[in-house]
Amino acid sequence: MSQLIFLATEHSSHQGFNLGNIAVNIIAVLILFWALYKFAWDKLLKMLEERQELVNSQLDDAEKNQKEALALLKVNQEKLASTQAEIKEMMENAREQSKVERESIVNDAKLQAEILKENAKRDIADEKNKALAEINKQVAELSILVASKIIEKDMDAKEQSAFVDKILKEVGDK
Repeated sequence: MSQLIFLATEHSSHQGFNLGNIAVNIIAVLILFWALYKFAWDKLLKMLEERQELVNSQLDDAEKNQKEALALLKVNQEKLASTQAEIKEMMENAREQSKVERESIVNDAKLQAEILKENAKRDIADEKNKALAEINKQVAELSILVASKIIEKDMDAKEQSAFVDKILKEVGDK
């Protein structure tokens, strides 16, 4: 058959337009279509159907995967929102805790300052009492000294009074 087609095409190129050659070519094409239909058409249709099924299957898988990806994206977004909420709550708790600790430190510092103040007041009072005791001791010693001088000196009441005033004035100046 291929020789027939070759001869028909070779002959037509030498003579120009020939109806006989056209008829032979049409018959050769019809025979070719018939051979294709008889031997390959079912296989071709089966192959096309399998290809269509494969494409449909791949499209279904792609759609299923897209739905799964969207569901997974939604779950991940929910987890992200939940995690962000937890982080925000943790930050608020940390702020509250630091505020409580700051107040505790300030209160402890105030308490320590108050204790130091009370200790200082007590120390001042103790020192004041010691100073007063020392003054009283000195006054007592001076009184004894004055008394001993009065006893040593023989004085009348007027002289004793003047002498006591003089000694008290001296003690007051000190």
